Amino acid sequence: MGASPTMNNLEDNIEAIRNEFPVLKYLTYLNCAAHGPGLERCWKAVTDWWRFTLYEHPNVKAPNIKGELSRMIGCKLDEVTPFNRVSHAINAVSDMMQLNKGENIVTTDLAYPSNIYPWIPQYRRGVEIKRVKSRGGLIDTADFEKNIDDNTKVVSISRVEWTSGLLHDVKAIAEIAHDHGALVLDDGYQAQGNVVVDVSRDKVDFYTFGSQKWLCCPSMAGALYVKRDHWADYEPHYRCYNRVEEAFRSGAPWERPEHDNIKDYDKPLVGDAEKYNQGLLGEDALWGFHASLEYFNKLGTINIQDRNRKLSGYLIGKLKDLGVKVNTPDDPKRRGGLVTFTTNSHQTNQKLFKALKDEGIIVALRYAGGVGGIRVSTQFYNTEDDIDKLCNKIKEILK
Repeated sequence: MGASPTMNNLEDNIEAIRNEFPVLKYLTYLNCAAHGPGLERCWKAVTDWWRFTLYEHPNVKAPNIKGELSRMIGCKLDEVTPFNRVSHAINAVSDMMQLNKGENIVTTDLAYPSNIYPWIPQYRRGVEIKRVKSRGGLIDTADFEKNIDDNTKVVSISRVEWTSGLLHDVKAIAEIAHDHGALVLDDGYQAQGNVVVDVSRDKVDFYTFGSQKWLCCPSMAGALYVKRDHWADYEPHYRCYNRVEEAFRSGAPWERPEHDNIKDYDKPLVGDAEKYNQGLLGEDALWGFHASLEYFNKLGTINIQDRNRKLSGYLIGKLKDLGVKVNTPDDPKRRGGLVTFTTNSHQTNQKLFKALKDEGIIVALRYAGGVGGIRVSTQFYNTEDDIDKLCNKIKEILK
């Protein structure tokens, strides 16, 4: 498989990087925002689990996934736990909230459905869902300030918006929310593996992300961060018996003659973020997810972010030369590798999407809040040649 590229030479080692992604031999893949191309080392890790740990091989230890998670998002080991999907994690947080009629939740009109739908039960009980409206895909921090008030209990945002690629100033939004006594739930699915995330610096209360997009790992794996300050205040409704700390203090309770399936478990859950772990992430997925996290941490999230911004800037310039409307901010600090554009005709966008796919150039067609069109995801393994191929084909089709 070869040695991993070092921290600051991604461009110099692009051939070795591309060899990590077998599909790049066959496709011009620009669609991480939907599903990243599988990392070779993730496949190897999963097959290792099936070959060894299934049979309790004595020399194989479970991977230190919490170490990689905490390193990646900038938190303490005990503040993060594996979860099986982002929508599941957001549902878990929503279920813990005791919101009342007259209170409100602030989000945006660009937010992905999984960032809205879990709050619908609260909405049906009289909690208002306030959506900050974008202007052609752009939202400023001041727009959040106008919508957050003393009745706001949760600000539920996507760190990177999935139809425009806008990167929010999460720290500034969190400061506004906290000034009004509100919590911040940060959905990082389009951010993790794309831009730098530091949940401690940004002071978010809950953060979640998944495996299958920018982290290039099979689906059904993810993580939930819960800030230490909230462990005592929020109890999960979905409870996993093996998170009852006292029951397992002296080994597995079922190995003791006095094991009682009520008395042994009628005790508090563990006191850290593990109390929210629902035990639904399969071990094979966990091994594959760990391999991805380890690889991305070795590359360095700042280096990945820098390369993604360079590639997306190159793409935006080429798209503007073609005369299409770009929805993504020019300012590199407000974007990562996700770029969307439109021909201003849905029918033409559809035609373009199909023609690109037929050429083996994989992008996406996405809309929300009146914003969208063709979505292109430039990840660190892409090259200027990939972007040139895309733009040359667009030019040919739009003649």
